[in-house]
Amino acid sequence: MRRFIGRPALMAAGFSLVVVSCSGDTATVFTSTTVTPVDPTAATSSTEAVATESSTTSSTTTSTTTTTPSGPPLVVQGDNNETVEAFQFLLNCNGFGDLTVDGAFGPATLAAVEAAQAGLGRAVTGAPDDLLMADLSRTCSQNRRLGGDDGVLTVFGNAAPDDPEIFSIALVSGSTLSVTVTLGLGHSVTVRGADGTEVVPESATTWQIGTTQDYMVEVSSPSGPVIFALAVNVTAGVQTTGDWILATDSLTYVGTELSLGDDAQTVIDKVFDFLGHGIRGSYLEFDTDWYTISDPQDMGLRGIFIEGFAFLYFGPDPTDLARPETFERWRFEGPSDDADGVARAADYATTAEGITVGDTLADLQAAYGTDVDAGSNSSEHYYRYTDSGGEMCFYFGASAPASTSVIIEIASECRG
Repeated sequence: MRRFIGRPALMAAGFSLVVVSCSGDTATVFTSTTVTPVDPTAATSSTEAVATESSTTSSTTTSTTTTTPSGPPLVVQGDNNETVEAFQFLLNCNGFGDLTVDGAFGPATLAAVEAAQAGLGRAVTGAPDDLLMADLSRTCSQNRRLGGDDGVLTVFGNAAPDDPEIFSIALVSGSTLSVTVTLGLGHSVTVRGADGTEVVPESATTWQIGTTQDYMVEVSSPSGPVIFALAVNVTAGVQTTGDWILATDSLTYVGTELSLGDDAQTVIDKVFDFLGHGIRGSYLEFDTDWYTISDPQDMGLRGIFIEGFAFLYFGPDPTDLARPETFERWRFEGPSDDADGVARAADYATTAEGITVGDTLADLQAAYGTDVDAGSNSSEHYYRYTDSGGEMCFYFGASAPASTSVIIEIASECRG
């Protein structure tokens, strides 16, 4: 089964994909690059006889899916290919089904196709054609996210002069994106960042990616509605990281790990050694009942603020006074000046995926995909990332974040 691409899949360099999406947007004037199709004659797909919705292939044959307007069905029950996948997405988008988008044309897809044909006033044949795809595409208001395993993925779409198709793809800084129309004539392709800024193409089919974020690939057809396919090749860039690496269970400074649970004084001494005189005139220590013993369960917390960090430590255990204070959690609110007034670099501290304070929600989702989940408490909104070591929270403030909202704090624990 194909899946939506998260960051781990994007980090593999040099994979080829063929993708498409839908959009219900109205006509917009775009500055774009016109791409000459490299193979306008046909696109192939594999078919199989299946009784249920499944992406498991038992036997395949080759069939041609190129059609002319009002031509024969694009797919029929039993097919298993990317054209079916496109129809499944569009059927779900228009409320005609709740299908697994896996490319397998089984009974559930058949029922959804028949419901769409009936609902749109077309002959109920159970075999969708290009006109049904055009109808479904025009009324779909979602952008389809680029998905697929490494290798070739063929997905078809339909663009019209007043309705460009749009799909999204998460890319890291330094990536190269190439897009070629392989089916359909006269299309124009435009690549935009999450903020709507157009990426100037390096050549007729190539874009260099400067910022880690979601990108939108817009496909327009000035001459009329037509089915198309895109060949998309991504060579992933290498994500940059800072001197400090933020993790769910530790902080690492230039290769030296400070793990949660470590002896507090050892951690403090190491931090002083790392940053030298730069912190001695600028750190602030604060006490939150470090030595509280009135409540047997309250070990208290002590903290030290150092150049954008808050290092928090458990105090002595009232039931075990021999137990040393321990490093409990950390918070990072962004780099500050050192004691000499020299500003730390913007990437002074990042996660292993290159995310830091000041990055946007789009940056975060581009790096982590579906591995981050939205959450909130009574006063702030955050996105939570969890792995075997624990959790990290990326805070956005009092309002629910939009894609352009900026991360204002990263912490090793979500506040309840």
